[in-house]
Order: sequence, then structure tokens, then C-alpha cells
Amino acid sequence: MAEQERFSVESDPSFTPFWRRLPSFFVYPMQMGSLVRLAVFSLAGSVAILLIGMFGVFIYLILWLVFFKYAFVVLERTANGRFDEPNNLDGNEVGEIGQVLRMIALFVILGIQVVLLSLLGTIGEGLGWLLVNIIPPAGIMIIATSRSLFQALNPGQIFFYIRTIGSPYLALCFLLLSVTSSGAWMQHFMHSHTNSWLVVPLTFFVQFYFTLITYNMMGYVIYQYHDKLGLHAEVSFEKAQEKIGPNKKAGDPFLAKLAALIAEGKEEEACGVLREELRTNWERNDLHERYQKLLMATGKKEQALQHALDFIGKLVLEKKMFQALDLCEQGLKADPAFQPRNADHVYDLAAAASLSNRPKLALDLMRGFDKRYPGHKHTAQVYLLSAKILDERYGKSQEAAKILRAVQAKFPDHAAAAEARKYLEVLARLDAAAQKVG
Repeated sequence: MAEQERFSVESDPSFTPFWRRLPSFFVYPMQMGSLVRLAVFSLAGSVAILLIGMFGVFIYLILWLVFFKYAFVVLERTANGRFDEPNNLDGNEVGEIGQVLRMIALFVILGIQVVLLSLLGTIGEGLGWLLVNIIPPAGIMIIATSRSLFQALNPGQIFFYIRTIGSPYLALCFLLLSVTSSGAWMQHFMHSHTNSWLVVPLTFFVQFYFTLITYNMMGYVIYQYHDKLGLHAEVSFEKAQEKIGPNKKAGDPFLAKLAALIAEGKEEEACGVLREELRTNWERNDLHERYQKLLMATGKKEQALQHALDFIGKLVLEKKMFQALDLCEQGLKADPAFQPRNADHVYDLAAAASLSNRPKLALDLMRGFDKRYPGHKHTAQVYLLSAKILDERYGKSQEAAKILRAVQAKFPDHAAAAEARKYLEVLARLDAAAQKVG
């Protein structure tokens, strides 16, 4: 995941960070849909406890599998900027059992590592404690976003998440540990001070309640840093901020003036006002976004494309690659010949597009690169990335092999040539295996 290291570690400064939203995480499970689910899960858990033998254990395990499916639905919705609960109780959003199984496998593997580390004595036990308290949140978030156990166990990917989120990641770990410990303390307190049969369903309810808080919190952290993590969210920061809190820019006199002009139907004047404002406030990306949307809305296609080129260059320099990709995609839809103005940015953008599961956009950005920029330093890397996308995303192994051989022939001393050779060997083995099966 080398390309990921290019991204900034700062989240959108206008978006409310997770540590200022703690009360909302505790309120989330109290919404009607979640309360109904938690109540049903709690009653089912009580029944499982009363049953004797393997059947009761089976019911208990199924119960937790179903609950964690729902927890992942909550996590993934929140990571997409959808902070309301899944409000359809008809089963449309049931989650994916594979996510739960990946998480269980992650915990089993981490548990084995902790046991092995404990054999090393005090130092090993300390490392095991760090492993079990620091790695799981990143692992769960990676599973939620990539649906891959391999990625969740990849040290490079784990380190990327931790480094990208930065010091707030440690705060997240502390909060998750605190929430989990609070739930455990409350369960112990109820068992110690309650003699009623209600203690059983209440204990289950507390377990589910506090667990759901942690998954909602992790989803919010993913959303807060999604652009820097190379992820695409359904809801923009601006729209999400409007839902969760007052707009900090609502008192901005310039934005008030701009809104008044648009409300009066004076889009042309609004465009001019925005253009002049950007001369002195070029650093404000929110104004660039408004200007871009206004130009497109008023049919000023050429001006919009020219501004998009300037804005893309600015975003790439700021390491806001995935916001830049959205602009590239819009530009290509408006004009198939649209390309970033700076040749040095093309490979970085294409790599980011591939990373965020936008292979077509990556290929569109790289198409004809060698002809547009003959002798460019990124040409070998562009060839290599194009070959990988053609093979891995579109199954065009023959076309990929042709490009890989071109890398070897044209750039024999480049590091990409060695990688191309290894990739060709893999393709040859796969082809040979396919012929044997055939």
C-alpha cells in the first residue's frame, strides 16, 4: 500500500471530530429500531442461557453472529456518513455474515500471537497487551471497509490506518477500552446487587448496548478520515455536518451574500463574486467547491473545466487525492479528453483511483500517457499499474502481459522492470495451471 503513504493525516477541519461527539454515541442505541433489536437479542440470550446442552450453546453463538451482523451494518452506514440508524425492521439491511467471520478469525489469530508472546516473559506480555488493545480497532475498521481478512492482518495496512488517523487513534483505543470496561463493570454491578430473574436479560442488554456504541464510534472515525484513508463515502462532509451540528460558516457574511444572490436568481453575479473572492482566498476549498458547482449549474462548461484543472492541482498538492478524483471523474464525463494539467500528478491520481476501487477512472487518467508526455519519469510506473488493473480488475491477462513485456524492453534498468518480470512469471504459472485444468 505504498501509494497510501502519500496522503495527509489531517481530517476536514470543518467537520466535528469524534471526541466532540461522545454523547451522540451513547444515545445512538437508544433509537427505537436499535432498542427493539437489543431487546429481542437480550430475550434470545436469556432463553439460550436457560437451555441445556449443545442446543443452548448453538443458540447463543447464533445470537452473537446475528448481533455482530447488525453492528457491522451500523459501522458501515456510519462510515458512509449516514448517522441515522437502519430504520427498516423488515430485514433489508441484515449485514454480511462474512464480515463477522473475518472479525472472529482476526481475534483468533491475535489471540494466538498473544499466547506466543506471553511465553517470552514480561516483555512478551507487555507486547501482547499492546497487540490486543491497539490492533483490533484498526483491524475491524479495515474489515469493514475492505471486506478482507488479509488486509486486516497486513502490518502495512494497519500501520497506515494508525498513522493516518494519528494521535486521535490512541484516544479512540482509550475510549473503546473505557466503554467496554464500563459495560463490564455495570454487568458485574447488576449481578452483585440484583436477585431478580431480570438480571439475565439486563446483562445481555448492557453487553449489546455498549458493543453497539463502540461500532458506531469506529464507523464515525472511518468517516471522519475517509478521504485520507482512500475511501469513498456516500455523504459529503458538508451535508453530514449540516445534520449533526450547526454550520460553522453560517455566520460568514460572504456566504450570506452569495446565498442571497443565488436566491434572487443572480447566478452570473454570484459567479463573478466567487471568482473575485478566490483571488484573495485561494486556500478556501469550500469556495472552490461552490464555484465549481455554480459554473456547472449555469452551463459554463469550459470555465468549469479550466477551474477544475486548477483545483485538482491544488488538491493533489494538499494530498486530498480522493476529492481530486471526484473532480477528474466529473471532468472526464464532461470532456473525454480532460486530463490533469500537471503530468507529475497523473500517476498519483491513477494509483489513488485504483486504490479506491475506481479502475476505469485510473485507466482513463493513464490512457495515452506515454504519447502525451514522452520520456516522463512516471511512464514505467504508469505501464505497470495499467497492466495490473487490466489483469486484476478486468481479467485481460494477455493485454497485461503485452504491457509488462514493454516495460521490460523499454525500461530494463527501472525498478518497474523487475516487478514486471515477477508479474509475468505469475501470469505464466496461472496460464499453465489453467491449461492443465482445461
